[in-house]
Amino acid sequence: MSKGLAMRFFINMTCWVSMMGIICSQNGARAQSQPATAVPESSKDHLDRLQVYRTRVLDPQARPDERRNWAEALLQETLRVQSPQSKTMVVELLNPPHHMDARRAICEAIASAAGPQSDRLDSSFVGPLVELLGADLVEVRAAASRALAEFPGVEVPDKLAELAANTTAPMIQRQAAIDALAPNVYRREVVMQLLELLDVGTPDIIGRVLSTLEPASMEPIGPDVGKWRTWWAERSRMNSEEWNSYQVRTYRDRFRTIKIETDLEREKSKRAQSDLGTRLRDFQRELFRVLPADQREARMVEWLADAQDDVKLTALAIVKGRIADEGKRPEGDVLAAMLKLLKQGSPPMRREVLSILQNLNDAAIARTVLAHLEEETDPGVREALFRAVSKLNITEAIPVLIREIGSAESPPSAVREAAAALGRLAVQPGAAERSREALGSLRERYRATAQTDVALRAGLLSAMAGIGDPSCVDEFLEGVESEEATLIRPAIQGLQSIGNSVRLGRIRRHTSHGDPLVRIAAIEAVAQLGREDADIESLLARVNPGVEANELAREAAWRGFRGLLRHRPLRERIRAVAMLRDVPDREVEYLMELAEGLSSAENAAELEIVRDRLSGLLVAQGKFGDAVPHLRELYLVRTKRNDPTALDCGLRLLDATLHTSGFSNSPELLKQLSSAAGSDEYVIIRIVETVAQYLDSPEMVADSTRTRAALTELRTVPSNQFGQSWRQLLQRVQTRLENENANSTKPP
Repeated sequence: MSKGLAMRFFINMTCWVSMMGIICSQNGARAQSQPATAVPESSKDHLDRLQVYRTRVLDPQARPDERRNWAEALLQETLRVQSPQSKTMVVELLNPPHHMDARRAICEAIASAAGPQSDRLDSSFVGPLVELLGADLVEVRAAASRALAEFPGVEVPDKLAELAANTTAPMIQRQAAIDALAPNVYRREVVMQLLELLDVGTPDIIGRVLSTLEPASMEPIGPDVGKWRTWWAERSRMNSEEWNSYQVRTYRDRFRTIKIETDLEREKSKRAQSDLGTRLRDFQRELFRVLPADQREARMVEWLADAQDDVKLTALAIVKGRIADEGKRPEGDVLAAMLKLLKQGSPPMRREVLSILQNLNDAAIARTVLAHLEEETDPGVREALFRAVSKLNITEAIPVLIREIGSAESPPSAVREAAAALGRLAVQPGAAERSREALGSLRERYRATAQTDVALRAGLLSAMAGIGDPSCVDEFLEGVESEEATLIRPAIQGLQSIGNSVRLGRIRRHTSHGDPLVRIAAIEAVAQLGREDADIESLLARVNPGVEANELAREAAWRGFRGLLRHRPLRERIRAVAMLRDVPDREVEYLMELAEGLSSAENAAELEIVRDRLSGLLVAQGKFGDAVPHLRELYLVRTKRNDPTALDCGLRLLDATLHTSGFSNSPELLKQLSSAAGSDEYVIIRIVETVAQYLDSPEMVADSTRTRAALTELRTVPSNQFGQSWRQLLQRVQTRLENENANSTKPP
C-alpha cells in the first residue's frame, strides 16, 4: 500500500472510530473513564518504575519497538496513577535535550495509549507537543500531531488553530497544527476553525486546510473555497443530531471507498509477492540443478532450515520432484531436517512434509508419524496425519482413529479423515479385530449425522466397508439406494465385503452410473457377487470403449467378465467369445487365454475350435506372426486325420508365413502342400495364386531387394511340382525386377 493511501486510511479510520464514540453517547461526550488509582507521591515502587521507564526510553541501544513499549508503559502508569512525578517525567522526556527518538516514542505512546482515558491527559503535555510540531523530522511532527488530536475539549483545537493562523510561526509547524486538527474534523467546532483559516490567504495553508476538510463532506468539493463556504452555510444550520447523522453517512461512504482502494492495493501486493516468489522458486531450482552432487545435500539442509517459508517450501518441492523423477528418496541430514520441520514448522509446512513422508514406506518414518499423531493439535495437520498413517499402513494408529471418531469435540472434517483412514487400515492383515472396536462409534455417529452432511456420512460408510462386518448391512443397503455418488460407492463396497447380494439388481444398474468411481465399485461388486447371464452382460457392456470411457472401469469389467465365465462350462465359455465381436482386441485376448488353458489331450476338439477362431482374427488384424503357431498346429492335426479342410488350413498358414518371414521358411511348406495336392490342378493353382498375391503386394513391389531374395528362395522349389504356372510366375517377377533395374540406370 502506498504511503499516501496508508496515511489517508489511518486518518479516516481515526475519525470514524472517534465519530462512533460520539454517536453512541447522546450528548456527544466521551465515555467516562475509571477513577485514577490513589498512590502516595512517595511510593517507592511507583518511583522505581518511573526510573526504569525513563532509562529504557532513553537507552540509545534500544530498538524502536522496545522504546515504544516502554514509553507506552510510562503513559499507562501516568494515566492510571496521575502522580506529579509521572506527569513531570512525561514533560521532561518531551523536551530537549533528550534525543528525538525518545521524544517521538512518547508522542506515539500518547496517541495510542490514551484511548478512552484521553480525559486524563495533562495540560502540561500540550506545550512540548506543540513545540514538536516544528521538529525537523516529519515522523516526529506526525507523531506529535496524532498525540495532540487525542486531547478532549476545545482548548487544544483552539491553540492549534491559533498556531496555524500565526504568520510568524514556521510553515512546517503551522501545517503540522492543521494535521493535528484533521482527526477531529468530524467536530463542528474544528470544521469552523479550519474554515476560518481559509481567510489567512497563504496558499500552503489553504491547500492543507482544504485537504483536511475533504473527509468531512459526503461529496467531493475540491479546491474551490467558495464551494466550501456554501457547503458550510447549509451544514451550520443542522442541529447536533443531524450533524452526527451526516458524519456517520460521510465516514461510512469514505470507509467503503478506502476499503475498495485498500483491497485493490492488497491484491496488487499479493500479485507482486506471488511473482517474486515464483522468480525465487525458479532461481532456487536452477541453482540446485547446477550444484555439484557433493554440495546438494548440504544446500538442501540449509534451505530446509531457512527463516523464509517460501524457501523451505521450494526445497520440499525439489525433494518431491526428485522422488518422482529420479526415485531419489530423502535420507540422512535431509530427512532429519524434514522430520524437524514436522515438529517445529508452521502448519502448512507440516502438511507439506507429511505429503512427502506418507509416500515413503519406511519403518522409522512410520514410527515418527505415529508419535507425532499423539502430539499434534492443529486440526488441518491432524487430518493430514490421518491420511499419512493410512498410506503408510500404520495399523498401530487404529486406537487413535477410533478415539477421534468417537469424540464429540472432533470436527466433522477430522472425523471424516479418521474414518477414511480406518477403512483403509482395517483391511490390513491382523487389523480387523482391532478395527471392530470402532463399529459402535461409527454406526452411532452415522445415525447422528445429518443427511445433508454427505461427506461425513460417506467417510463413516467407508470405514464400515473396510471393516466389513455384517452388523452394518442396514447402513450399506440404505447407501446403495441413495442418489449421492459419494455414499453409493462405499455402500457397494460394504455389501461386497460382507458378501451380501440382496441389492445386486440395483448394483448392476450402478455399473452405468455417471460417476466413474461408482461404476468401478459396482463392476467389482457384480464380478464378485454375480452369477447370472445378466451380470455377465452388464460387465460386457462396460468392456467396450465405445460405451465405457474410463480405462480403469473397462479393465475392472474385463477382469470381472473373465472371472464370471470361469464358473461356466467350457462349451459356454467358448460360445461367449461371440459376445466379444464388438471388441476384437478383447476377443483375441480371451481366445489366447482359452488356448493357453486348454490341454490338447483332454480338450482337443475345443482347442481346435479356439485356434481356428483365434488364427482367423489374428490374420484379419494383420498379426500374422501370432497366427502362424496356431495355424501350424491346426494344419498338422487336420493333416494327420486326413481332414478335408487341412489343405485350406495349409494355404492360410502359407499366407501367414509369407507375411511373417517371407520365403525363408516357405519352401518346405510349399513342398508339403504340393505333396498333399498331388495331381489336383485346382489346388496347385490356389497355391501359386497365394504366392503370387504376396509377390504382387504393394510392400513387395516397392521393395526390390526383398523381392529378389524371395525369388532366390522360390527357385529352390522344384519347378515340376507346380508346373507351367509356377515357371510363368517366376519369370514375370524376374522381368519386373529387370525392368526396374533398367529404369533406375537409364540416364535422365
